[in-house]
Amino acid sequence: MKFITEMELRDLYKREPFTTYVLEPGTKITPGARQFLVDRRVTLTTAQADAPRKASAGKPLKTEEREKWCNLRLQRRMDSIESLFILIAAELLHSGNALMSEEIMSLGHCFRNVAKAEQEQTAPDIIQFWGWTAEEIKNRADNLEKFVDISDFHVGLENGKEIALLHYLRASLREVEPAILEVYWNEEKQDCSRQDLIDAVNLIINIICMMMWKCLGGQKWKR
Repeated sequence: MKFITEMELRDLYKREPFTTYVLEPGTKITPGARQFLVDRRVTLTTAQADAPRKASAGKPLKTEEREKWCNLRLQRRMDSIESLFILIAAELLHSGNALMSEEIMSLGHCFRNVAKAEQEQTAPDIIQFWGWTAEEIKNRADNLEKFVDISDFHVGLENGKEIALLHYLRASLREVEPAILEVYWNEEKQDCSRQDLIDAVNLIINIICMMMWKCLGGQKWKR
């Protein structure tokens, strides 16, 4: 099952606005993505499934096997992002930006806690950063992500390297939400049983957006 996220729709809409969005068979839309369409008065329709295909020679994948693979894919995705935090922190440190390197390492610890909470089926620790509570971070970063739209132009700026690294980290973190939904989506209730994990990852993304904004010269937050 593939999930369409708000960020995917936002990117599509930015390239070319649309009034109708067709959801392909075998895909679902996240609550945030649905609200994005509602806010822009975009009509959501579902494509008709093709005629049933002939049975293949191979055996169909059992449900429990598919669930196992989805869990493994989520865990490997999280492992990859954990290593990415370390790599980017090292790159920033060797580039002379020790402060940002330290902040990225701290965020990496936050993400590691989220991954651990998923593996152990516990609630993730409450994230605090820069002395701010999770609620303060949400309020300060409200709708900020759409204002940090990065392109090749930004590479030539004074903080171009830092911006590019943060942009890559943010894009990688965006892949976690659909992976979590794939594992924990409750078809009957039409919601995700581990929304707490998604909320924690989105909070980390908010912090990265704030770091990008500061690199771009934003003066909204001061430490």
